[in-house]
Amino acid sequence: MRLSLTINDGKPIQASLKSVGYLSAHLNLTKEPEKEQMAGRVWLHAIDESAEPNSVSSEWEGGAVSVGDKVEIQVLPDGDADAPTEIRRSSESPKNLFSNVEQARMLLSAISACDKELMGIIERARESESPDEFQKVARAVGGIIYDLDRYLISPTLRRHPGLFDEAKEMKLIK
Repeated sequence: MRLSLTINDGKPIQASLKSVGYLSAHLNLTKEPEKEQMAGRVWLHAIDESAEPNSVSSEWEGGAVSVGDKVEIQVLPDGDADAPTEIRRSSESPKNLFSNVEQARMLLSAISACDKELMGIIERARESESPDEFQKVARAVGGIIYDLDRYLISPTLRRHPGLFDEAKEMKLIK
């Protein structure tokens, strides 16, 4: 996959993704209360997910845009691209958890036990609560499960991808 971005007929920038993932173009405009004119920025972005649970995020800065500017995005055949302006690797995130793999394994085990208890709460609520009340309980438990993944499971697996299969067996991830 490859995209080309041109602002006001200037020099195009090209971004590509040669693996599993996403390639996208972004145009953000803002208008602040104190300013009459709106301001904006445009860029290309790729997320390489071929090394799951880790990913590589690349960005190609297009530049600033304002009223009257022309932004052209073209889909191109596979090929070479410009070097990204910025590259971020999830494996290098300061939010990744546990330098010790055994601590990480114990966390996943504790989350698995917690997940089973939370699923039990949902099943009991399904049997004993009204449909409306059950939906509230299910949404609340779903929020907790989402946060467990976002703040504990994913940051741990990014640092210790060797635990990915164990997490799958515990049904913590798909």
